Amino acid sequence: MIVREARAVDDDAIDDLVAAAFGGGDAELEIVRAIRTLGIAIPGLELVAEDNGAMIGHVLLSKADLGGRSVPAVAPLSVRPSRQRTGVGSLLMAQVLTLAETQGWPLVALLGHPRYYPRFGFEPGRHLGVVYAPVDSPAFMVRRLSAYDSSWRGPFRFGWEPSPEPGHRVATTG
Repeated sequence: MIVREARAVDDDAIDDLVAAAFGGGDAELEIVRAIRTLGIAIPGLELVAEDNGAMIGHVLLSKADLGGRSVPAVAPLSVRPSRQRTGVGSLLMAQVLTLAETQGWPLVALLGHPRYYPRFGFEPGRHLGVVYAPVDSPAFMVRRLSAYDSSWRGPFRFGWEPSPEPGHRVATTG
């Protein structure tokens, strides 16, 4: 198995993988497509896993807004159903977090399973002052990285979501 950066030529295979990983549901696939359309994928933070030339996993970090500053968000982590629970997702998540750390980001946010993501250091965002208003749930989590300090707090919005303010876009600076 190899893990590498995703390329534009991978888009169709990624779409197929995401659809398969989530049982053919459109929500996650629409998020991936919206990220592409909006151009908010973070360079170097979209990875795929391949085994014998077949794509078996994908993770994507895109720009989100935290109190007017840009932060990365996972959207989504996908593993082909036949390869789930074999370590592919863990490998992709560990690598993308290492790369986010190397790029100097303060944190990574996600909306995901509260029993899966804590193994990577994710914790509920609310107690850190990172508030995702649409969901007051332990499923909204953040992973603090070494550039984190307590100033990284406020209202959070995923970059693909419509802004509550007309004309407001996702922050593009850190």
